[in-house]
Amino acid sequence: MNTRSLFKTSICGISIALAVATGCAGDSSRGVETASQSQGPRLQLGIRLSDGRWLELSDVRGTPVLLFVFATFDMVSQASLKALRPFVQQHPEVLVIGVAAEPRATQLVEAWAHALDPPFVVGSNPYGKVENGQSSLGRIEIVPTYILYNSEGYELERVTGYRSEGELEAMVRPLSR
Repeated sequence: MNTRSLFKTSICGISIALAVATGCAGDSSRGVETASQSQGPRLQLGIRLSDGRWLELSDVRGTPVLLFVFATFDMVSQASLKALRPFVQQHPEVLVIGVAAEPRATQLVEAWAHALDPPFVVGSNPYGKVENGQSSLGRIEIVPTYILYNSEGYELERVTGYRSEGELEAMVRPLSR
């Protein structure tokens, strides 16, 4: 087993242990919640990316944004990458950004990104505002949560739980109208 495989196996093992120990991953048996708004809150959030750079999400205005709010230890969040990989390739007009929503996320997000190699940038808010519900994202009850913003930075739709590639396609379809 090479070093990279061993690292990925270790991360997955740690992820499972954290999920079981903390119970913070959310109850996937609760069904999927959906909320649509014609023009919800405007996106205002700064995140520290896994490579150390800082990104103010207000700086990406002019481009639709799909936020993927996840937890590094959550198995559903990890499984969501299966649908997100082809979605990102097929929708270069939508900027996909992963935001970890868990305590001490800044410490975990770099290892998560290295191990799972998502096709989009990932980061966290180092001030704890996302996991505490004090950011423009509002309260995040369940991970994963997908939040779609139009090019002006206003929330259009919010859904939780696992999403297939087709469901992600349907979510961004109104952007092309």
